[in-house]
Amino acid sequence: MTRAESHSMNLPRIGPFALVVIVLVLDLASKYWAATTLASAVHPLVLRQSDGATVQAALQAKGWSVQEIADTVHGGQVTRYQPVHGLDAKHVIAATDLSLELVTLGGTGLLAPRRWRPMPQDLGQPLDDLLATAWRVDPADVPGLLQHAWRNNARIDEPATSIAADELVAVRDHSIRICDSFSLVYAENFGAAWSFLATSPPIVRFVLFVSISTIASLVMAWVLWKRKMASVLSTWALAGILGGAVGNLIDRIHYRAVVDFIFNYVVFDDTSFWGRTFGPGLHGWPVWNIADAGITVGVILIALDSLRQPKTPPPAPKA
Repeated sequence: MTRAESHSMNLPRIGPFALVVIVLVLDLASKYWAATTLASAVHPLVLRQSDGATVQAALQAKGWSVQEIADTVHGGQVTRYQPVHGLDAKHVIAATDLSLELVTLGGTGLLAPRRWRPMPQDLGQPLDDLLATAWRVDPADVPGLLQHAWRNNARIDEPATSIAADELVAVRDHSIRICDSFSLVYAENFGAAWSFLATSPPIVRFVLFVSISTIASLVMAWVLWKRKMASVLSTWALAGILGGAVGNLIDRIHYRAVVDFIFNYVVFDDTSFWGRTFGPGLHGWPVWNIADAGITVGVILIALDSLRQPKTPPPAPKA
């Protein structure tokens, strides 16, 4: 009996698949937390009257501290929004529109809500083309989205400001700094690792990434079920990879992008490290998530395990 056969008889099937479920649940739960707690330029944190009578009450209900709320509000990151009225989808962006902000709570197929504001390079372009690109919809769908969109009204300067029934309040930027080199931020990756193919056509990305991820996940599940890995360590490592792959696959199917929120970085000040000179500023690793951690750790463990496996000598030639 070979080592792999002995291992497959001793390891219950339920164990590795339990790890797959654990990684998957942790990944999806942490992404949900990031999407409902953190905010970015494209994904604001929306508050309604049902969340609390005031901005401070609504944010405290989400676990924010009083100081964190005050810093965010006084930093100009909280804005009132009113329903859009009379904004034509064919409107051409002019210089007076550079202060415009729009928020939609759905209809784009991406993770809602979505925020958009014109940039100087958008001057002279029609609104429907700009929103179609930003929200990844057909230009013909923009008029329908505008009927349910919200337009910025005024900035909120005090945490005790009340939220009216006919408005929403949006936090336009929010991240959590854990330490000097570790923060929680909201990010979306429309490509693969290191944003590979992020700018390719959406249908190409969807078909390519979903097909490859689905096939790879099915193959890994079959290998785990048949207990084909050479050792216990490799089996558990493959389970971690499978859990991460399924987590990111669900994101790609549901949102057409993967939600990331863990950011590691180092701040250099004209220093050299291992023979390389870094200029002043922040140098960070691409933002990642629990699924990425499961995949990365699993791949490393399988590689290390393959190095420590005893080499089987070739069979002796027949006489």
